[in-house]
Amino acid sequence: MSENQASSLSAELRTRVRDLVAEVLEVPADEVDENKSFAEDFEADSLMVIEIFSRFERQLGIRIPQEELTDLDDLGAAYALIARHHATSESLGV
Repeated sequence: MSENQASSLSAELRTRVRDLVAEVLEVPADEVDENKSFAEDFEADSLMVIEIFSRFERQLGIRIPQEELTDLDDLGAAYALIARHHATSESLGV
């Protein structure tokens, strides 16, 4: 996933992603940014990361292979993951 693809997400979708992450991490959305690690900066454990992953699928209507769960540790990775699979879902009519 290139930085360019991740930056192609609409501002609205970026806000939804950030808000979902903040809700699971139980922090204000403005504290979550692309430079902060979910695990190191917010003490997210594996169950929280799974919950973030699950909410992306349920609330954004996308399917993400579970092996990509290990890549989900910051907002930048979340944007890239969403951009990659949101585009795939749209092309499949999901």
